Amino acid sequence: MTSVRALDGTLAVIRRAIHNEVAGQRFYNDAAYYCIDPWAKEIFANLAQDEEGHTRLLLAEYEALKTRGRWLDPETALAKSADVDITRFTFPDDELGQELFPPQWSAADAIDRRADDLAALAFGVTMEQAAIDLYAGEAETAHDPAARQAYQFLVEEETRHYEQLRGRWEALAGIPLQDA
Repeated sequence: MTSVRALDGTLAVIRRAIHNEVAGQRFYNDAAYYCIDPWAKEIFANLAQDEEGHTRLLLAEYEALKTRGRWLDPETALAKSADVDITRFTFPDDELGQELFPPQWSAADAIDRRADDLAALAFGVTMEQAAIDLYAGEAETAHDPAARQAYQFLVEEETRHYEQLRGRWEALAGIPLQDA
């Protein structure tokens, strides 16, 4: 059984992750709307749907930790995530130190329309790398095997997003994207 202090810390991390996934979904929806390139538009729309799924997964894990004090295995969490009502969860604006998107942020803040879709794709690549780093770090420090599996699942998802965005950027630009 997890100590109360450790559980509180884990719940805080999940709240930050949920906040980031929701903000990522908003960015990808906005980017899909403003995007000109049809393939980039499709990638952004698909990523927005994925981010909603990640939010639901994290909410299922949050609820399990809050009510039972333990993680669900990823398959169970994914199955339960379809039934999660995301509108009934609210979190205080506490310890959001690792949020990927600043408050009151919008895609228009990150996308210079003069630079076309490449700016949106590059920003997405940067955000996905930050998400990978966040979830990989949590996976490394997690003691619970189910927690490590959940974080590793999210690392794999965000890595897939990273590769899609980077591949589309390179296809549009005609050159490799340099790592930041």
